[in-house]
Amino acid sequence: MVNVTQNGSPDGILPSFSLDIPVRFAETDLMGVVHHSVYVVWFEAARIAWMDAVGMPYVEVAAVGRHFAVTGVQVEYRASARFGDTVRVAATVTKLRSRHVSFAYRVTNAASGELLATGSTQHICVDLEGRTARIPDWVITRLNEGMASALAAESLG
Repeated sequence: MVNVTQNGSPDGILPSFSLDIPVRFAETDLMGVVHHSVYVVWFEAARIAWMDAVGMPYVEVAAVGRHFAVTGVQVEYRASARFGDTVRVAATVTKLRSRHVSFAYRVTNAASGELLATGSTQHICVDLEGRTARIPDWVITRLNEGMASALAAESLG
């Protein structure tokens, strides 16, 4: 499930899209706690859902030979998620430039609202040879238009 809100946005201006993810047994360690590496996978799932929600599916970016390579990941762990929990991962774009895009994330327990982790990722646009490339103008336009539409819809709802 993807929800559109402004609640996850660091400045309250950019739309935040959240994705509910049930914690799978395979994601836990011997203590029954979600392994720290899983949060990065959840970030990716929320980032892809964010792009879908603003009307710029990542598959369309990839289809023209562009990818958003990860150049940095930060995660701060606050509390544990466990098998059987459902987590809500909110993603918000924080920077969109001609070659760079950054996202912020909040992971909460979907039932209790408890904050489990916060984080961010930084990306650079690359071509199929791995060279830095410009994000196509039409992609930036659709991302910006999708964010504006999401904000307009949120203010009406």
